[in-house]
Amino acid sequence: MKVLKPFLFIVTLVLVVGLACSFGGSDTPTEPSQPEPTKESEPTQAPDPTKEPEPTQEPEPTATEAPPAASDFYREEFEGDISNFTYFEYHEAFGNAPEDKDIIPTTDGGYLVFDLQKQNKWVYVTYDAYSYDNVRIEISADNRAKNSNNVSLICRYGDEGWYEFNIANSGLYDIFAFDATGAVRKGYNLLVNGGSTVIKQGKDINVYTVICDGDTLTLGINGYEVKTFTDKKFKFREGKVGFGVSSFDVIPILVKVDYFDISQP
Repeated sequence: MKVLKPFLFIVTLVLVVGLACSFGGSDTPTEPSQPEPTKESEPTQAPDPTKEPEPTQEPEPTATEAPPAASDFYREEFEGDISNFTYFEYHEAFGNAPEDKDIIPTTDGGYLVFDLQKQNKWVYVTYDAYSYDNVRIEISADNRAKNSNNVSLICRYGDEGWYEFNIANSGLYDIFAFDATGAVRKGYNLLVNGGSTVIKQGKDINVYTVICDGDTLTLGINGYEVKTFTDKKFKFREGKVGFGVSSFDVIPILVKVDYFDISQP
C-alpha cells in the first residue's frame, strides 16, 4: 500500500491535467457569433421647414410644342412669324382684286415691306387673331421711294365695313367709312379731310396713330393729335385692325413699316 499510493497520485494528476486540456481548447477564446440583424427600410425624414426647397428643373421644350398664343394688345416688330396677318387688295372701282404675288408685303430685316411697282394698287394687311371694339393702333412708316403714296390705318374691319384713315406723304389726310353692305351708302364715304404740316414729306419716317373709341375717331401724326371726328351715321361696332399702302400714277412706291402697335385707347 505504501508503494501504490505515490503511483495512484501520479495517475490521478495526469488524468486531471488531460481533462483540463480537453475542455480548455486554444489559449484565445472564440467570440460567439452574433446573428446578423435583418435589414429594415430607412425611416422617411420629415421635411425641414427652415430649409429652402430645391427648385424643380423645367423640362426642355421639344420641337413639337405649339407656338406662343397670339396676343390681343401687343407690338408686332416683324422679326418672326407673322402668320396672324393676311393681305388683301381693294380698289373702289374694281372691288376685291385677285391675289397679285408682285405686291404681297414681305418681311425683311425687321420691317414689313410694301414694294409697289405697279400703278393704282391699294394693298392692306389685317391682324386676324382678335376682333376689337375700342382700340388704339400705331405704325412707324419709312418712305424710301416716290412721294406720291398713301399710308392707311383701318379699324373695325368686318362684314359691315370699316373705318379707314389715309395719310398722304405729300401732306394731306382723310378719314373714310367703307360701307360694305350698303346699309347707308355702299362703298367709300368721306367723313373728313385736310392737311397737316406735321407730316414729314419725302424720304422720311412718320409715326401714325388712330384711336377708335365709341363713336369718336381720332388721327394722330408724329405725336400730334391732328383730327377728331364723331360718326353718327355708320356706327361700325367691332372688327379687325390693320394698315396698308397705296400707289397712284407715280411709281415705284417703297414703304417699310417698322412696327405695328395695338393697345387700349
